[in-house]
Amino acid sequence: MYQRKLRQVCSVLPPQLAAMVSQLPPEQEEQLEELRLRCGSEITMVCGGREQPLSLTRPMLCTRDLLEHLVNLASSYSTYAVEECLRQGYLPLEGGHRLGLCGTAVVQDGRIATIKDISSVNLRVAGQYLGCATSLLDALGPNPGNVLLVGPPGSGKTTLLRDMVRQLSDRLDQRVGVVDSRGEIAASVRGQPQMQVGRRTDVLTGVPKDQGLELLVRTMSPHWVAVDEITAKADIRAMVRAGYCGVRLLATAHAFGREDWQRRALYEKLRKRKIFTNLVFLDGKRRWTLERVEEGC
Repeated sequence: MYQRKLRQVCSVLPPQLAAMVSQLPPEQEEQLEELRLRCGSEITMVCGGREQPLSLTRPMLCTRDLLEHLVNLASSYSTYAVEECLRQGYLPLEGGHRLGLCGTAVVQDGRIATIKDISSVNLRVAGQYLGCATSLLDALGPNPGNVLLVGPPGSGKTTLLRDMVRQLSDRLDQRVGVVDSRGEIAASVRGQPQMQVGRRTDVLTGVPKDQGLELLVRTMSPHWVAVDEITAKADIRAMVRAGYCGVRLLATAHAFGREDWQRRALYEKLRKRKIFTNLVFLDGKRRWTLERVEEGC
């Protein structure tokens, strides 16, 4: 599995960089999470949550030409794909990997139209850990209510959510609708999920979460709907409406523990109405704590 993942990553890298990545020792290959390229700086990688030089013996500086070459390779030299990538700030890659971009944003009518002068690239290496949600689903029981996964960035929320979606679909025979606004759950490429999300799962990619929730509930008759990263009041209003339609909710939210969750004003409506009856707090070390909440009126 790791060799296949490495081949996919190397296929979008310029030859010199691909050669360095392909020579990583097995322990680093298995833990590879990101490749970081910053113009004028040494190329680094993130392994096991720690950022370090890609090579201690042959340091490689990132140049503007290298960044441009990488973006062109990743987009198969498609002008449309590059333009869309620059507008969204990322490019989904085959295998579920993702190329994130930083530079100078060009804003038109309050929205990012493109990014110019690319200065940084983050190639996020996709990781799927089949079975990581088994113990949580067992703890939730055969008839769980709405589930919210709460944790800081990098705590494994999306990975856990993805495996819950897969197991709800395949193991528990539930129809699951996924609103994959940024393509981080199913990582679909041309409509085909690159991640295993279950054979009874319907994925809606690239749509705002509030609109996607309403569309899935209205058209696909799901038992569950799943969204990643509650970030706006519109998301919360849509989840409340979906809950009233009898659909169960699975979502993630950013917070550094229970106290931080309680303080965040964005989540006040969710707390007051007790929309989520199962709160799962992740500690940043891939461990979780389940807290039950009595259902609201």
